[in-house]
Amino acid sequence: MFRSLRLKLTLTNTAVTGLIFLLLLTGVYIVMQQGFQRQSERIMNSIASDEGLGYSPYITRPHRPLDPNYFFVRVDSVGNIIDNSPNLTNTSEEIYALVDKTMQVEKDMGYISIDGVSFRFLKSYSNFRKDLLKIVFYNTQPESQMLTRLLVTIITIGLVTVLTTFLASLFMANRALIPVKKSWERQKAFVADASHELRTPLAVVQTNLELVMGNKEDTIESQLYWLDNIKAENIRMSKLVSDLLFLARSDSHEVSAPMNEFPLDVVIKETLSSFKLICESKNIELKDNVYTETNYYGNEGRIKQLITILLDNAVKYTAPYGKIAVGLIKSEDNIEIKVSDTGEGIPKEHLEKIFERFYRVDTSRASKSGGTGLGLSIADAIIKEHNGRINVTSDVGKGSEFLVTLPNKRKYH
Repeated sequence: MFRSLRLKLTLTNTAVTGLIFLLLLTGVYIVMQQGFQRQSERIMNSIASDEGLGYSPYITRPHRPLDPNYFFVRVDSVGNIIDNSPNLTNTSEEIYALVDKTMQVEKDMGYISIDGVSFRFLKSYSNFRKDLLKIVFYNTQPESQMLTRLLVTIITIGLVTVLTTFLASLFMANRALIPVKKSWERQKAFVADASHELRTPLAVVQTNLELVMGNKEDTIESQLYWLDNIKAENIRMSKLVSDLLFLARSDSHEVSAPMNEFPLDVVIKETLSSFKLICESKNIELKDNVYTETNYYGNEGRIKQLITILLDNAVKYTAPYGKIAVGLIKSEDNIEIKVSDTGEGIPKEHLEKIFERFYRVDTSRASKSGGTGLGLSIADAIIKEHNGRINVTSDVGKGSEFLVTLPNKRKYH
């Protein structure tokens, strides 16, 4: 798929660039061709203007020096040559052939060809004697040779341009497709992981339903164990689907969360209160280091979800009699939320991957705790939505610290 896409991008860019250069170079060729023609016609008119200015053909005057490719002859009504320019190098037979062929043409300006050589001609009649005709000739061979060289140059430049454009487009297409490939691979892995995560609860629901339906005569109360299993797995699937929908919308920027000002310190304290019973049941000390009243401009629900995810993650990986601390620091430019624990810590090789979807440092333990590996991915999406950043420091066996930095409302608003 990517190979054909890369080829299409390359060929399209090459074709567009080639067409632009073709039009440009064709225009240059046409302009040069018309320029040569206008120049030659101007010179021919200048040579022929002696008659038009009223000079008598019987007055003796010096001839003007002419370019070797321009010459003229003066003939009478029957085609006899009376006079010619001094720079004439053609033989008498060639001159008479030129004159004879020109006299057969009714137009006063045009082209004739003798022995494969093209000439442009201009007829000018005398103001004194209507039977006298001055014919100016121009040998177009140098012009044709110059235009041919120009055409060869244009074709060469065009071919080099197309080849260079093709190679450059191929290189740029490869670079442009790198993030697309990564996104595609990430999407494939995401779909595979989501399918895997959904397969287990679906299998559990199916199995328990079969057990319930296999004992149709039993009462609901006697089958509560199986029904509770179905309910638990249904709740798990609902949460998973909700998380997947949130991440999908976050990726596509489909829905932007409404922003307003709210007391961030109050939200943190409320979230801490909801975790007190959980921590007490595990003999974990939950320390509140939120002392500063802080208003923040953002989405209150998303920020509360972010703090809940970080606290839930800390509780899951902190052993009994451990400590969890939550702090809030406000500065002129930023607001920092710090969640630290004395849990098992995260190995260094996993630190850069913990925000990837469905990634778990300890798969077996995460499964026991009911985690799906989407919590930190959602937290990361919420932080990015608020133009913030998150840093993680951790020592194995000593604990971890998550530091969320959000722009102060004056910067954010």
